[in-house]
Amino acid sequence: MNKLKLIGFMVVLVFLCFCKSKQVENIEIKDAESLNNAILNGWNTWDNRSISTQVLLPEGLAFNIQINDTLSGDSLHYIFPGNRVAGAEKVKTIAHTPTGSFTDFIVFWRKFGIRIQTVSKGKDINVLVQPLDTCQNPGRLQVSVFMLYDKKGDIQKVPNKISSIIKGKTIELNSLNTDLDKSSKPIFEFSLKQKIAFTTIKNNKLKDVETSIFKAQKEYNTMLASKGKQSESYDVIQNALNWSVVYDPAKNRAVTPVARTWSFGWGNGKEGGYVLFCWDNLFAALMHSLESKELAFNEAIQMCNEIDELEFVPNYSAVNEIKSRDRSQPPVGSMIVLEIYKKYPEKWFLQKVFPQLLTWNRWWMKKRHYKNYLCWGSNPVSSPTQDARELTQNNFEAASNESGLDNTPMYDGIEFDKQNHIIPIADVGLMSLYTGDCDALAEIAGILGENNIQKELTARANDFRQKLQTLWDEKLGMFLNKNLITNELSYRISPTNFYALIAKAANQKQAERMIQEHFYNPKEFWGEYIMPSIARNDTAYTGKDYWRGSIWAPMNFLVYLGFRNYDLLKARQDLSIKSSELLLKEWRKYCYVRENYHAETGTFPGSRSDHYYHWGALLGMIAIMEGNEK
Repeated sequence: MNKLKLIGFMVVLVFLCFCKSKQVENIEIKDAESLNNAILNGWNTWDNRSISTQVLLPEGLAFNIQINDTLSGDSLHYIFPGNRVAGAEKVKTIAHTPTGSFTDFIVFWRKFGIRIQTVSKGKDINVLVQPLDTCQNPGRLQVSVFMLYDKKGDIQKVPNKISSIIKGKTIELNSLNTDLDKSSKPIFEFSLKQKIAFTTIKNNKLKDVETSIFKAQKEYNTMLASKGKQSESYDVIQNALNWSVVYDPAKNRAVTPVARTWSFGWGNGKEGGYVLFCWDNLFAALMHSLESKELAFNEAIQMCNEIDELEFVPNYSAVNEIKSRDRSQPPVGSMIVLEIYKKYPEKWFLQKVFPQLLTWNRWWMKKRHYKNYLCWGSNPVSSPTQDARELTQNNFEAASNESGLDNTPMYDGIEFDKQNHIIPIADVGLMSLYTGDCDALAEIAGILGENNIQKELTARANDFRQKLQTLWDEKLGMFLNKNLITNELSYRISPTNFYALIAKAANQKQAERMIQEHFYNPKEFWGEYIMPSIARNDTAYTGKDYWRGSIWAPMNFLVYLGFRNYDLLKARQDLSIKSSELLLKEWRKYCYVRENYHAETGTFPGSRSDHYYHWGALLGMIAIMEGNEK
């Protein structure tokens, strides 16, 4: 064999070996179990308490990066974006891939400023920590290695190495700097006057770590650049979602809580804490679909699994089985699942969630159907946890919370019906979303060959379309809520009144009236920042008090979905552009993704808005779907 043939043979051999190893590494996804196994694999920011902790799953090996203030003796152990406690750290998230293969963020605390970057593949990880020019404190960086989630492992420290033996396999974390901690504890400590690097890859040097970081950074930026005008919105969505993904050890799953602050709070600062909210997390599933089929499928499946116990997705479900057993939230599930399926048409996914979504759909008819309309409500139920939050039930507050619009003024003055467990108002928003749910679920039933169920759902959708037409007010040119005790229409309007377009309840002429007379009306919804959660001329409007005027991304997003059903190109484009500009204003300046926005200033509305809450990124999802972002 000559030299050229030998080289060619070796190239082919290496290629075949690589392909074989990739087949072993990549798990074929064909059901929920294989999906879960594929996701819970590798290094990622799985710990709910801090993004400065990297965890290797399924082993449970973890290391935490901590800043030690040697002047005061204090330490910053837990780090997460959106921390609003006085004197807390400020975090600027830069990049986080769906798998955690590349993470990049900057943290400012007191006179510290450091950048932490990681690159991982399989069981290997490179970490680079760089003090910034703003780092004026001669503190130290501490890296501690430990096991999480009651996983077992033997961790030992030797000079410049921390060795972990897990199920007979050894993983070594190698320090590439002088370790200042001379104890036998599994801890590294470094001076913050230098670049700091550590790695699990034997014989790696600082240059190797930096090269891997540079390559991953370039790949991430190339991905963003490929999105064209929508690159910034993609960037916001990837950061908002992927930094929030955490591991739930109790159920051995990944979930995407709305924010790290919520995970930390509901978990009482303990490992494994989380809280999921119904429509919030279903929207997260849709946003995940931009870059990760796996996380999109998973998030939708995790929310639908809640239906198995309750017949509905609860308003909230949290660690220790705390959940709202009395109420649900807006029925957007089938519409979200159908959108995800259209991008990733895998039938097993639909087959998994269809029976659950059908159960939820029928639940509304059993529990919220009143005088041929649908109303928000809350049922009296027993609470196995006796958690105080679960005991708020069968009253106005709980029923209003089911709407997802907590303190909205739309239901002010309506007395809660304790006998029927509802706020007795025919709600345009609920009936429109439910009609959209019926339509989407009927389409899914057709795909799965469930013809009888498809007919059932189509008939129900058509029935509610007709009922919505009875709520049209010709004089005002809008679909209105109706008090089912007095039979009077309510002239308090919010973006939910536009949801009738999701249900296709309006004809083109009616839709145009809604746009011209209300959407573009500066006394109601138009303005520099749109759309306020109640009309600007409503007596309860504040522009900032939660659902009494603040701008909420899911409202804009759902209104946009309705606009897509009609010839309303200019309105779609204007809503898309203004939503994107609102999101990017805060992102570019602070790396904030707001829970809600001030309707007059476009910034922080007040005390009731988280700084880093993933559904705020839905403002960018509109631009991506419309494809016309400035």
